[in-house]
Amino acid sequence: MYFYQAYSLNIRSDFSLPELPSSNSGSDLYIQQGQVDLPAMEGSNIPRQGIEAMFGGTVAEAYLYWPGVAKFMATGGNRLIVEPTATAIERQVLSLYILSEALGLILHQRNLLLIHASAILVDDQVIIFAGYPGAGKSTTAAAFAQVGYPVLSDDMVAIDVTPEHGVVVLPAFPQVKIWPASIEGLGYDSTNLDRLFPSSPKRVIRQFDNFPTQAIPLSHIFFLEKGSEFSFTPMTNPEAILTITKFFSCPNDLLQGQALARHFQQCIQILKQVGIGALVRPDSFQQLHNFVDEIKPFLARCHHAHQPDSPLQVATHAAKIEG
Repeated sequence: MYFYQAYSLNIRSDFSLPELPSSNSGSDLYIQQGQVDLPAMEGSNIPRQGIEAMFGGTVAEAYLYWPGVAKFMATGGNRLIVEPTATAIERQVLSLYILSEALGLILHQRNLLLIHASAILVDDQVIIFAGYPGAGKSTTAAAFAQVGYPVLSDDMVAIDVTPEHGVVVLPAFPQVKIWPASIEGLGYDSTNLDRLFPSSPKRVIRQFDNFPTQAIPLSHIFFLEKGSEFSFTPMTNPEAILTITKFFSCPNDLLQGQALARHFQQCIQILKQVGIGALVRPDSFQQLHNFVDEIKPFLARCHHAHQPDSPLQVATHAAKIEG
């Protein structure tokens, strides 16, 4: 039995997951090896390593299945049952699937808002970089990691919205996956970086020292786009809600009924407190280094440019979208 911490959860696991910080308790979540009997399944449009996951079930009892890899059942927000289906599967490969959307099912059951994105810590606040594959999320996060900014999540960001704490991010685990071209462009030494798994071209950056484990306030969400130079354009509230939903980390079938209503209410609270907009990001690694160096004054300018609507306007926009 192993004990870890991620997303502010104390986890006990039947599987070795050294990507996660260790813990002395497993009171919140049990990652259990066991048999998973799948219900009727449909395509989820969630690919991993070129394999599309199949999804079935409900919010309370949700299933994912990557054919030839593993079956997963998430139940009650506190148990993730894993059945590997490959006759021989590398530990790192299985970890990749456990710590992806499968764990996201648990986080969704715990009423967290999930975004497929990377998150970094600047001073005492979190910045999120979201975007389509190839937009540069991980490369941007790796550039910040290179000069000492902690990376809180490289794949799936969990946001909690509560009256007590406002809008906060729950740190995931200290790992950034990075392609060889970005390793070279940023100036990392690949000989010091482990492969994601033995046959993968990707390498991983891990920074366990001083990795935060408690929730941290969210400052900005940037949706990355390609362009010639860095610029920030604030989003209107309807556009921001639709964009957040577009990058939902779990199967879209989970956003129905009460879960959909809760999702929109969470988006409304985020819009009241967080700067959201499109961030144009050039391919130049030198410009990326310059952006990292100037991040604090850049954030100040973005904050000044962000002018949120009134709560009534935000609620009206959300109601129109939901309806």
